[in-house]
Amino acid sequence: VLERHGTITWGAGVRDAYEATIELITRAEEAIAEKKRGRRVFGGPRVPVLDPAARRAAALALAPRLRGRLGHDRRVIVTFDDAGKVTEFTSSLEAPALSQVGPATPDHTIYTKRLPCFVPLERAPESAEVLWSAVEGAIATFVRDYTAYFEAHREPGAELTDPLPRVVLVPGLGMFTAGRDRRMAGIVDDIVHHTIDVIGNASAFGRYVSLTAQDAYDVEYWPLELYKLTLAPPEKELARRIALVTGGGSGIGRAVAKRLAAEGAHVVVGDLDEAGAKKTAEEVTAAVGGGRAIGLPMDVTSETSVRAAFETTVLAYGGLDVLVSNAGIAHSAPVDRMALADWERSFAVNSTGHFLVAREAMRIMKAQDLGGALVFVATKNVMSPGKDFAAYSAAKAAEAQLAKVLALEGAPHAIRSNIVNPDAVFQDSKLWSDDVRRERAAAQGIGVEQLEDFYRKRNLLGARILPEDVAEAVLFLASDRASKTTGCTLTVDGGVKDAFPR
Repeated sequence: VLERHGTITWGAGVRDAYEATIELITRAEEAIAEKKRGRRVFGGPRVPVLDPAARRAAALALAPRLRGRLGHDRRVIVTFDDAGKVTEFTSSLEAPALSQVGPATPDHTIYTKRLPCFVPLERAPESAEVLWSAVEGAIATFVRDYTAYFEAHREPGAELTDPLPRVVLVPGLGMFTAGRDRRMAGIVDDIVHHTIDVIGNASAFGRYVSLTAQDAYDVEYWPLELYKLTLAPPEKELARRIALVTGGGSGIGRAVAKRLAAEGAHVVVGDLDEAGAKKTAEEVTAAVGGGRAIGLPMDVTSETSVRAAFETTVLAYGGLDVLVSNAGIAHSAPVDRMALADWERSFAVNSTGHFLVAREAMRIMKAQDLGGALVFVATKNVMSPGKDFAAYSAAKAAEAQLAKVLALEGAPHAIRSNIVNPDAVFQDSKLWSDDVRRERAAAQGIGVEQLEDFYRKRNLLGARILPEDVAEAVLFLASDRASKTTGCTLTVDGGVKDAFPR
């Protein structure tokens, strides 16, 4: 048995060594089970664990602010875990001391740092503000102590790395873990679960011990490990960012979700068509890796549905950096023959829907205090409305005005708001239904089979506009390349002179 590390077994052959390992581990498991029988783990509860609904509400309020604090200089993905094992440990009598002993094995230090940040709550938090005050104070203490730990063991040439915690333990609530992406935050979470098991089992025999501070420093600041970090490829343009795309189940939304993910973003895909949203998310994860996308049902006309989508985003990734408000529908009819229900449905989706998602995004982005990007997919019809297209053109004009107001309101918080105006994007589009195609062809006095070619020929470049073309414009406005651009309208229409921004 190698202290603070593991076991070494041997035999005449590989099979003998393997069986010796199994026999040794089995003996250890039996001994642990015997010692733990009837024993109160971690000394029993110290702080009452909130009920599931209260934990969820507290996590939703805390996560964006926590992500903003941990990612102030370099964004992180933050995950929340309130599994029974976690809440039992964090809320226990012995957690304040046991959590500060050290990692279960030396290599864990590279992922989790030597210690987690433990929030010293004596009772369940009375409000979100009380909770945040306690967490903020605990983080400040962690940074001070970590810096002192570094300085006490510093060797010539060593430089302080990020002094912020990777793990935050909150009594009564659970834990938050941070990493450069969802995969890394998940690894940290798994390590903490493993460490809780080790601490519980070791404590059944006596006092849990770990590395000395010097040994932990030697692992964390091992020159070879630090050198390996310098060899990592540069991060992609949207690495560490979280984007939510509405109407992502097809057409422009699908292309946008895939393009943002290709540049490093974690993407939440919302669509009224749940199957379509999940298909897009599956395509993203197949291309860039697990954990990088979520597909979910989302009705942008419903406050409840919109709020649920943003809550899923916060609990999965910690917050939001980019909103692409894209969901839309089209209805074509002359004003004098239009039903009130069709007018109202167009405004519900194409105007109010953008308001509902933008409102949720603004709340999260302001709580994070990291800035953000709102990108509204509008239409050429904002600048150049179409005959027999009043419900669509008017509602989309309202969307564009909303985006401009958000540029005014978001600027003090470094939240940018911009518009993309595409035109006639037929490929993979549900907006261009058979009915809409017939109606638009009739309005132009042409046959349905001529419609796509008609739209192509009317733009100056004679270009067919694809979802991927719009996605490139969205990527630019979502990225830091557009960090000094807000309130802007970017056309992707091949050049429709009546729709020039002016």
